[in-house]
Amino acid sequence: MVSQLDMISKDYPPAAVARFVQEMARIYRAIPLYPGLVCMCMGKSFEKCDPKNPPPAKGTFVVIRLKKSGSFAGTLTSWTPAVVQIENRDGAGKISKTKIPRRNVEQVERFRTDTLESFWPTLVFDRKVPEKPKAAR
Repeated sequence: MVSQLDMISKDYPPAAVARFVQEMARIYRAIPLYPGLVCMCMGKSFEKCDPKNPPPAKGTFVVIRLKKSGSFAGTLTSWTPAVVQIENRDGAGKISKTKIPRRNVEQVERFRTDTLESFWPTLVFDRKVPEKPKAAR
C-alpha cells in the first residue's frame, strides 16, 4: 500500500492523491484483513477515458492530463466541444474552478469509487441482502 501511495503522489495532482487516500481508507475499513486486495482494488481506481468519446458523467472526479505537461484534478462540472471545466474544494472549503481548452487535453482519467463492489462483491459484508420470500405452504 505504501508503494502505491508513493507512485500516486509522484504521478498525480494533490487533489487526486487525497481522493485516492480516502478511497483506500474506505476499502481498508471494509476489509482490514485483506490489505493485498485493497491494493488490487486501488490499482484499478483510475480508469482512462477517451477524451474524444462521450465524457464521464457530470459530478465525476477526474484527472485531466495536458498534451504539453501538467495535470489537473477535480470534479467535472462542464464538458463542451471547446472546454472542460472542473472544480475543486480546498481544505478551507473554498471552491476553485478551472477551465481547460479541449485542444490541450491529452488524457482523461475517471476516479472510480466502486472498485471493491465491482471486482470483489462477495467481500462487501455491510451490504444488506434482501430476504427471500417464504414459500407458500
